[in-house]
Amino acid sequence: MPELTQTCRITGKEFVVTEWEQDFLQKFGLPLPTLCIEERHRRRLSHRNERKIYNAKCDLTGEPIVSLYSPGGPCTVYSQDAWWSDKWDAKDYGCDYDFSKPFFQQFHELRQVVPRLSLMNSQGENSEYCNMSLSNKNCYLVFGGDYSEDCMYSIFCMYCKDNVDVYWVNESELVYDSTDCTKCYNLKYCQNSHNCKDSSFLFECRNCDDCFGCVGLRSKRYHIFNKLYSKEDYERKVKGYRLDSWTAVEKMKKEFAEFKLKYPHKFASTVNCEGCTGDYLSNANNVSNSFGIEGPAEDMKDVFLGGWVAKDILSSDHVGHKPELFYEMTGSVDGYHNALSACSWWSNDVFYCDLVSNGHDLFGCVCLNRGEYCILNKQYSKDEYFDLRARIVEHMKSTGEWGEFCPMKDSLFAYNETVAQDYFPMTKSEALSQGLKWLDEEVREMQSDYVIPDSINDVSDDIVGKPLVCEKTGRPYKIIPRELELYKKMGVPIPHYAPETRNALRLAMRNPIISFDRSCAKCAAKVVTSYAPERREIVYCDKCYLETVY
Repeated sequence: MPELTQTCRITGKEFVVTEWEQDFLQKFGLPLPTLCIEERHRRRLSHRNERKIYNAKCDLTGEPIVSLYSPGGPCTVYSQDAWWSDKWDAKDYGCDYDFSKPFFQQFHELRQVVPRLSLMNSQGENSEYCNMSLSNKNCYLVFGGDYSEDCMYSIFCMYCKDNVDVYWVNESELVYDSTDCTKCYNLKYCQNSHNCKDSSFLFECRNCDDCFGCVGLRSKRYHIFNKLYSKEDYERKVKGYRLDSWTAVEKMKKEFAEFKLKYPHKFASTVNCEGCTGDYLSNANNVSNSFGIEGPAEDMKDVFLGGWVAKDILSSDHVGHKPELFYEMTGSVDGYHNALSACSWWSNDVFYCDLVSNGHDLFGCVCLNRGEYCILNKQYSKDEYFDLRARIVEHMKSTGEWGEFCPMKDSLFAYNETVAQDYFPMTKSEALSQGLKWLDEEVREMQSDYVIPDSINDVSDDIVGKPLVCEKTGRPYKIIPRELELYKKMGVPIPHYAPETRNALRLAMRNPIISFDRSCAKCAAKVVTSYAPERREIVYCDKCYLETVY
């Protein structure tokens, strides 16, 4: 079976469908994709809201809740306790399939009426303002983080304590304003570093203690800008950089960004991988064009963020914890032979479903727990289910819907509320021209007479709760007590930007979830990398990079 070349029907970009992909799709009875992978990612991510949360009321109990859905939106929303209770039944909303209408129209209508889960925040303690999270304690505005304590303003921090403003930092403590770090302690302003402690401004370092402004070091101590100092000189010079000062830290961020360009960058951040392409991959085998994969993981392609015992996954995002045979899935865990669905948990043989759990053989179902042989939330016998399912598939083939993920225009969120805006941004006019929703940020004419001291050493407790205004966007924000306590403990200045602004700056530090062909700057070997060819970084292949850092 030879490779095939398809043309994206949106961008006109040509893309290759490999023999493995063709065989994979045959297992689902699905046609070849009509969209390039970037547009497939965009479409799925336009249905995922992680961080935009609102104060609302439960439509079942009337109690105050924190909700993913903006007030006045098209959905009925229940609190977490109410949604998981036996006080309602999703099958009560079941309906007959209408062959005179497109499937997506019927599915969208069902999604608007079945009560939605307000947040995906399970088993949290004093962590009401978290989402996509599990078993957090005393956390605030943590999204996608699990088993963490006393963490704030962070995304995907797992098994962490006392972290603030981090993205994809795991098994770490006292880490501030950093990305992609593991098993670290007392780090500030670091990226792609592991098993490091008591350091600031590190990039791609391993097993380093007491280092400052360093790139690509291995098992070093008392280094400043990659130069060795005595303990006494190190401590004196680092103190002179005034990391307690906002002005000094912002100046150092610019200097370090230029310093990093002097040293080679590994073409991809991979650990214990074989036959893999993409970035941020560990313990993976035969995983291609994928990003943010934590193994064990094997036989995956075009996946963004997933793993943890994953196998045979194609064109999906945010999937993990024992998934197998997933295609065009988002936000889903632990299942087998599932496709074209969002938030399918512990379920098998699920197609075109949204927020289903502990079920099997479901098609077009919404917010259904422990269901089987259901279509559009209506119960059928096993034989009736497979007969009707086959007829619906033929109908969807005739309408051109079969094999396509739900349209972006059917998202229950505004485009700028979703993760799609992080990785594939649009302007308001671009979104509206495509028939997508857009939610204008509430404009509050606000001025603050509170002047944030430049040094954390000059900040008093009266800053807590004071109205502050982001210097970049004008967004209002405030400092909470535990946050101030951590800033003082770590000796870092009060941020002058609102949390969402800080998050955008962190995301901008990471490479895109796109692969490029490039040559090693040392040996000219061909590499597949997330560094675009026109970028200034010196990019080395794995062999040349290892020869440089060891």
